[in-house]
Amino acid sequence: MSEEQQQIETILKTQKIHAERIKLLEARVPEYPKLRVPDYTSDLQMLRQSIERFLASNHQKNMDDTMLQIREIVSHIPNTINVKNHHHFAKATKRVVIAFLVLITCLAFTIWLAYYFYKH
Repeated sequence: MSEEQQQIETILKTQKIHAERIKLLEARVPEYPKLRVPDYTSDLQMLRQSIERFLASNHQKNMDDTMLQIREIVSHIPNTINVKNHHHFAKATKRVVIAFLVLITCLAFTIWLAYYFYKH
């Protein structure tokens, strides 16, 4: 029983110590670094002026003219474009295909034969 009480006492002491440390940390005022925020007023004024110039310009008419030019160019493109392709096999390819077909046939026959002997 005395060991348990000693353990409880040590736990209470550590809790008390931690509580004091937490109070100290809560009371401490953090020191933040001083930040230098640059002055962007001239940049923002230039940006506002350029936006106002863009809005004052005839950008909608310019976009319409550009779209008409694009439509005209697209209308001149033919719907189908003839492409000349010539697909052919090399001379050796025919032999390779035949060899593979023979091998596949032999494999199928072997599997059938194994199945046949397995059943009978």
